[in-house]
Amino acid sequence: MDPITAPSHTDVAEDLTTLNQIVETLNRAVDVRGALNSALARLVELMGLETGWIFLRDPAALEGGAGGYVRAAHCNLPPALVPDDAAAWQSGCKCQRLCDEGRLTEAYNEVRCSRLASASGDRRGLAVHASVPLRSGDRILGILNVAGPDWASFSPRALALLTNVGNQMGIALERARLFDLLKEQRILEQAALLDLSNQLLGRLDLDDVVQYVVEEARRLLQADAGALLLPGEEPGCLAFRAATGWRSDPVAGHYRVSDDEHSGPGLVMRTQRPLTVEDVERGDAETCRAEWLRSEGFRGHAVVPLVVDSRSIGVLVIDTREPRLLDEDEVRLLRLMANQAAIAIEKARLHREEVARQRMEQELAVGRQIQLTLLPKDLPAVPGWEFAAFYQPARQVGGDFYDFFALPGQRHRREQAVLGQRLGLVIADVTDKGVPAALMMAVSRTIVRATAASGRRPAAALKLANTLMLKDSWSDLFVTAFYAVLEPHSGRLTYANAGHNRPLWVQSSTGQVHELAAHGIALGVQKAIKLEEREIDVAPGDTLVFYTDGVTDAMDSTGQLFDVERLRVAVVASPPVSAQQVLSAVVDAIGAFTGGAPQSDDLTLVVARRHPA
Repeated sequence: MDPITAPSHTDVAEDLTTLNQIVETLNRAVDVRGALNSALARLVELMGLETGWIFLRDPAALEGGAGGYVRAAHCNLPPALVPDDAAAWQSGCKCQRLCDEGRLTEAYNEVRCSRLASASGDRRGLAVHASVPLRSGDRILGILNVAGPDWASFSPRALALLTNVGNQMGIALERARLFDLLKEQRILEQAALLDLSNQLLGRLDLDDVVQYVVEEARRLLQADAGALLLPGEEPGCLAFRAATGWRSDPVAGHYRVSDDEHSGPGLVMRTQRPLTVEDVERGDAETCRAEWLRSEGFRGHAVVPLVVDSRSIGVLVIDTREPRLLDEDEVRLLRLMANQAAIAIEKARLHREEVARQRMEQELAVGRQIQLTLLPKDLPAVPGWEFAAFYQPARQVGGDFYDFFALPGQRHRREQAVLGQRLGLVIADVTDKGVPAALMMAVSRTIVRATAASGRRPAAALKLANTLMLKDSWSDLFVTAFYAVLEPHSGRLTYANAGHNRPLWVQSSTGQVHELAAHGIALGVQKAIKLEEREIDVAPGDTLVFYTDGVTDAMDSTGQLFDVERLRVAVVASPPVSAQQVLSAVVDAIGAFTGGAPQSDDLTLVVARRHPA
């Protein structure tokens, strides 16, 4: 080729096409070193040459005597430089020395090849080569050599192409190096995240989980301190649940930050976007106004959200005492850790709730057994009478109760004779459900039984019970109660009603159903109450049905109430053979009406029936 002949437009187009093909080959290659051979072959062919080779820097090659370089690609080597000839390639050469000395500074460099000069055998007339350093910025990654018999072998067009290809090879090699580093980093990150996940899987204690996450985040990101904040018991604040590397202990100190946009953690919670600050002393000091935070001397600051099901449950924070801005990879790692942590925290929280629920269930089961002991163990055995009772709370424990107790006999005014023993009967309902109602039920039962045990008349006993409840009132709950005194031998029933459901009286002689009405208000509402007291005579064959509002307020799936009229129908639906038969008929009617709908209130029934004459 004539070195001074200017390239034609056709030559330039051909060179550009080939250069683009070489660049595309390098960019597409996953293994850049493997693509160097094909790129070198295309280059040598276009330059009108036959032979070339590429060295890459490799510190490991120093130990092998190769001067810190390895041959990474070659094309059409002469017999004197066969690839398998270790003696021909392990020693250093002039181009490598020039590179190490920083003298390969030009776009291309013409070198008389010391390797060819010292090689024995057929060199095919090759004596010189043009060398291009493969660079990444100021760092040399390798050397591209194309060989010829003399300097006339390298035209300006060929050298320009050599320079361009060398630049592209340097870029591709750096990209491959960075990709390998990134891949190695990703592998390390994945290993760290896998280990974090495995560790969190075995931790169910919430305090243990949050402390481990904070310590791992600080270790993996080489930070000075870390912390994890969750919503506090006080509304509008985030509380420290774990911390490491702090001079003071923010957890023990019960430190708080606001959960709104005026604090970094609050802002991250609301936006679910990470916050990174290189130096808090030069930036917005809004996030570190508290004296306890300023005393830590933090400069670099990063906060990422803990998100579960698109819901922020807290934040993970790392801090450094020197200015530091996390790069994208570090923020990504911190977010991945936060995602793992959020899942583990939610699992630990659910586990804690489940343990608490099970404990509560066990305690309620014990409470239910205790409450059942407060109800009559046996039904009264009174000659000429029979009784039946049914109790079913809406929850494990409830606020309904009923009671039977013997009362002393009463002296007849004229004969001064002591009549037979009387029976006290109480049915009551605390205006609530669950544990509060159960506790109030126990207190109310004790008070009513105590006030009635001395033989007071029903109205007087309930009034005194009201006074005692208000005197030691510990809640806003109140009690409706129906208290009756039965004289079994005569059938006389004296009663008072403190705001309770009216019992039903079924007269066997007529089949009519009457309500036992009496004016009165619930106990525990106000001090001075008026209670009306009434009497009826229960004839042989008559039936009395006492109940709480859980019976009449039982609902079906549409929300319709069972009501008093359906209760009346159930009571008289079949001829009353026994008190238990009447009770069973009512319970079955309620069950058929509700059709399995959830029970909304405690349900209590008591049936008393006088035997026919």
